[in-house]
Amino acid sequence: MVLHGLLPKPLPADEVTVGQLLVHPLHPEQDGFYSQQAHAEIDDLNDYHIQLRYKDLFSVDTEGRFMTNYGAKFELGRIYRQPNLLTVNAEQMIQRTSQHPTRVFEAVCEDPEARAWLYNMAKEGKEFYIVVGVTELKNAVFRRAKLQDAGASNRLNELPIEKGAKVPRGVRRDSTLGQGTEARISGVFGMDVRRVAARITRPEEPHSLSDIGYRWIYHDFPDSKNKEQLMVGLGKPLKANELRLMLDLSEEDVQTNLDHISQLSLDALSASASPLLRPSSPALRGRSPSPHPSLRV
Repeated sequence: MVLHGLLPKPLPADEVTVGQLLVHPLHPEQDGFYSQQAHAEIDDLNDYHIQLRYKDLFSVDTEGRFMTNYGAKFELGRIYRQPNLLTVNAEQMIQRTSQHPTRVFEAVCEDPEARAWLYNMAKEGKEFYIVVGVTELKNAVFRRAKLQDAGASNRLNELPIEKGAKVPRGVRRDSTLGQGTEARISGVFGMDVRRVAARITRPEEPHSLSDIGYRWIYHDFPDSKNKEQLMVGLGKPLKANELRLMLDLSEEDVQTNLDHISQLSLDALSASASPLLRPSSPALRGRSPSPHPSLRV
């Protein structure tokens, strides 16, 4: 079973769902809207697929973002020159896919509260998206993968992910549980997420060339003196590479550095509590000894 567009990093499963409007596909916590009015219709349109003991092979770019998934039965030619490969074994893969994305889109737009949210997005000129499919993995374990036999066969060697590896933070080993402990992670790894365009226009205004490729619907404003209408269009799915380039790497790097600093602080506290340190040692006096004898006190 092929994943939806592979995300560059996993997302919490309770933060994204089919039918949800998002300002940023990789940051659902920032802003969005989910129509409770359309919930039942959206759920009826969903198709579910569950696979036990799911296996896959992911490639990771030099910045630590997931790039592509190749499936358990991968083609050797596609991965032969990939230097950064990870195998994934998950207890379950759960996929929710809308059988009729356009109907989901229309159901959401029928909600007056959703139209108010869309109107604000159009007024502010913001980009936003709608989720019409999610792929979730349960208790997934990632390992470093390398081809055996110099690529003469499809066999892989699997090893624990090395310390400090450039991979998404959630898939690294948990150092607090001991060396060699592999992290088990559950979350959303793939999404069918589509661009949505919204504009406030009048019925006589013509479409532009940029409107090609969208499925448009129109809603009048009954109280509008200028006969304005809300024009909303459903676009095509974002590809995995587009999602990968949307990840804010600076934020990821900052969090990684904070984790390292926190670990160093814990190590320092542990060292200061050691009985091997004397009370007069520099570590317990709060400063280092001066390198110049005349400056010592």
